[in-house]
Amino acid sequence: MVTKILPAGNLQAWLDSLVAAYEVYAPVEGEGASSFKKIDKGRMPAMDIRTDTPPKGLIFKQVEKILSFEVNPDGITVTPGDENGTKKVVFGIRPCDSRSFTLTDKPFFDPELPENQYMGHRNASALVTTACTSACRTCFCTSIGGAPDEKTGDVWMMDIGDKYLVESLTEKGEELIRANEGLFSDASADDEAAAKRVGEEVANSMPKLDIADAKTLDALFNDDAFWRKLTDKCLSCGACTFVCPTCYCFDVRDEGNTRKGERYRGWDSCMFYQYNRAAGGHNPREFHWKRMRQRMLHKFSYFPEKYGDIDCVGCGRCIRSCPVSYDLRDFLEGSLAATGAAPVGFEKELPSEDEKVRTCEVKPADETVKTGGV
Repeated sequence: MVTKILPAGNLQAWLDSLVAAYEVYAPVEGEGASSFKKIDKGRMPAMDIRTDTPPKGLIFKQVEKILSFEVNPDGITVTPGDENGTKKVVFGIRPCDSRSFTLTDKPFFDPELPENQYMGHRNASALVTTACTSACRTCFCTSIGGAPDEKTGDVWMMDIGDKYLVESLTEKGEELIRANEGLFSDASADDEAAAKRVGEEVANSMPKLDIADAKTLDALFNDDAFWRKLTDKCLSCGACTFVCPTCYCFDVRDEGNTRKGERYRGWDSCMFYQYNRAAGGHNPREFHWKRMRQRMLHKFSYFPEKYGDIDCVGCGRCIRSCPVSYDLRDFLEGSLAATGAAPVGFEKELPSEDEKVRTCEVKPADETVKTGGV
């Protein structure tokens, strides 16, 4: 693997070279929300923002045909959907979002039941991660094992002033650099020290809650009063699940007739009333507090029990998008206190009303508040 310096003035040239060889998606400001969009030659992405929506839809498609079927005299012919993803580069992805793909890979790459279309999109994609040089008020990646400068993806880069420290992490990432070698120069020890210093400063500016014992939260499963109190203002709107980079609930629908048709997979939300309703009308999670319990325990107990990692990256989008200001950090603080795993008193930054729908900026250090849990 290689470590290089990319002068800031060469960033556009590198992007243009990538655009010529791949579909390139990068952070773009839009009307009402920022997101990852396909960019063309000459367009500079918004490198200083955290997008309001995650890039998960580039790989885990919001709607996708998974097969087509046709009844014929010899039986039923089933044709799988496209399992070959388009070669793409996701540029300017933050470490938390890049890490989210490694988490979603775990169930979808599971050899017992691999998801071939997801795997096709994932294998055809290269992630160019841009380390964070500031923290949002709602960020808590350091509390779940991440870091603002975590080296994830295929290429990792850090803005250190008028240049970027760029490091390849995989062979796929190394090819992105070597194909444009003339734009880069060798990195020095001072460059690497500068990047490390920035990462440490950002990490130290973020509040932290130790949730190493989060997998013990299933001890609260039968504490109905706890879950009712936790969700007393939840609307079950599902906004948190759609902006979450690691939520992957989906629905499957058939379109056509009894002779031929197509089957589609589309995003769904475990917070919706209909999600768990069975064909006979029975709903084991009829009440929203039961749906919230399932979502929280999946992320912080069931998933790590099966795959070894918490299924949350601390991006804070759920906090910014919630119309009733539900804060996931309150849940973590209150639930760990309830199990005796952590004390109450987690210091955190509250987002302004503007930050609920727009990109967050670095917050003043003196605007902290203490909350008392759930």
